[in-house]
Amino acid sequence: MHSFRIPIKAALIASLALIASSAHALDIVFDYRFDRNGWFSTDSDAGLMRRNVLEQAASVFSGFTDSLPAIQPGAGDSWSVRFQHPSWNSWVENVTVTDLYVPENSMVIFVGASSFNGSVLGAAGGGSIRAQGSQDFLETVTARGQEGALEDVPTDVGPWGGSIWFNSHFSWYAGLDESGLAAGQPDLLTTATHEIAHLLGFGASAAWDALLLPTDDGWVFAGEHAVAAYGDMVPVDGGAHWAYGVQGRINGELVPNLMDPGTPFGNREYFSDLDYAALADIGWQVSAVPEPSTIWMLLLGLIGVFGRWQRKQSTLITSK
Repeated sequence: MHSFRIPIKAALIASLALIASSAHALDIVFDYRFDRNGWFSTDSDAGLMRRNVLEQAASVFSGFTDSLPAIQPGAGDSWSVRFQHPSWNSWVENVTVTDLYVPENSMVIFVGASSFNGSVLGAAGGGSIRAQGSQDFLETVTARGQEGALEDVPTDVGPWGGSIWFNSHFSWYAGLDESGLAAGQPDLLTTATHEIAHLLGFGASAAWDALLLPTDDGWVFAGEHAVAAYGDMVPVDGGAHWAYGVQGRINGELVPNLMDPGTPFGNREYFSDLDYAALADIGWQVSAVPEPSTIWMLLLGLIGVFGRWQRKQSTLITSK
């Protein structure tokens, strides 16, 4: 397992007061053991660039300050998780990991890629868990110390991590500078951020489902923070994404939402106040919403990006 991280300038973050504390900052650890096609290989510049992009996507969520106990098997405590192979040769190919150690305040995400001649860019999932041992261990595996995740109607999430598959059929842009993104390329940073958010529970958790309400026009999300950010209950597409046309804000500017079902090739999208608000509604302790997006753009030197956002014209699916 490898980790390749861009260091964040602590002085810059502190001066902007964008993260309240790093004591319990969420650390996303990427595990490449199932990257059998070498898409993230450290033996190539392309692989290193892709790892670099994943780490930048993970930094979008570094302002989450939940205290997550470690999942540490042993002394009669054991667990396994079965999930879709992140470099699958067919949609039904799965892999099982037994007694994975998940560090405190961390999530482990297995990543890989394989070629699929279709419109799907990526997919993420938390898999299915089996566990045995003490009650404390079982609750740690399923809820990571978040009591609300154990309620009959969950109000919190406590994921161990998950897996993300990327479609290597496409010619991805794996750079950090948005100016290098060509019109015909999908953006790895956008898609990686989108899929990580699903593993955090956006559109993929019981706490999310508990806040969905049916209307004559379809489903809406009724979380308190999201409603406050949007000004109304938020239209949802298929139960797992914001509906097309829903916009959030970054620094007061309306922007297309990264958490709708798709992004046109040649576009980069950023996590908005509405996206962060939804994760707060499902239980994450999100500091300084929506400021973490600003950290991302400052670190990438993209302060002038606001005038370049475009509304979606054509859509390519970015999630499962």
